[in-house]
Amino acid sequence: MTISCDLPRSGLTDAYYVARTWIGLPISGLFRIHARGDQHLVHPAVGVVFPAGIEYRMTHPVEGGDTDVALSFRGDVIEEALSDRSERVQVTRLDVRVRQAVGVLMAAMRQGDTGRVEEIGLAILREIAANIAPSDPRTPTATMRKKIDRVRILLAECPDRAWTVESLARIAGYSPYHFAHQFRGYTGTSVHRYLADMRLAAALRRIESGESSLATVAADLGFAHHSHLTATLRRRLGITPRALREQLRGGTPRSLRGPR
Repeated sequence: MTISCDLPRSGLTDAYYVARTWIGLPISGLFRIHARGDQHLVHPAVGVVFPAGIEYRMTHPVEGGDTDVALSFRGDVIEEALSDRSERVQVTRLDVRVRQAVGVLMAAMRQGDTGRVEEIGLAILREIAANIAPSDPRTPTATMRKKIDRVRILLAECPDRAWTVESLARIAGYSPYHFAHQFRGYTGTSVHRYLADMRLAAALRRIESGESSLATVAADLGFAHHSHLTATLRRRLGITPRALREQLRGGTPRSLRGPR
């Protein structure tokens, strides 16, 4: 099912109880999940595992609300896929391949193709299980998380801006060297890669909505030109815009185990 939330910038919502484990897949917007003392910043191209038996609340640090896909599976499927289940909310690393698969899944849902929905849904579950961010023994401090999350919010909210490591480091209050090191340690990737993937996630949303002008999409999202967008799609997802549109019309999706 799809979930749309039109809440403005907000404080804590009411508590939501999770009766059975489900997977949340954001496709637009930005929010925080608060559960059992943890906070998780969530945006498109990540996946969230909500385990049965917990309560969580949400906050929205920016305007615009969010749109998400919620996947639920039989109990035995969840048991097999998430054999090392946690009793806490878990969030994956940023992965645009999963975001692309979510777009194809939504297209299959609209077309009523239950076979493809099941196939793609299971593929996404396998990738979520394999991509849950591992626990780092060097637990980041609350101050560092707050500073890096402030930057992540800016990159997710405004991927079109000409951000540099130096400009983002100033916002975080770090030297460029220290900021780049802390950012990679916290997110698992470089600042440049993170920004490129946020731009690509936003481009996927525009293409999925039917926008035909790659030049317009590229210009709006900070790509140098439409060929830059095409090259980024090919490099990160192993696919061209034309092939992506064919997938959205019902073509066979590539494996999630494509280029990284």
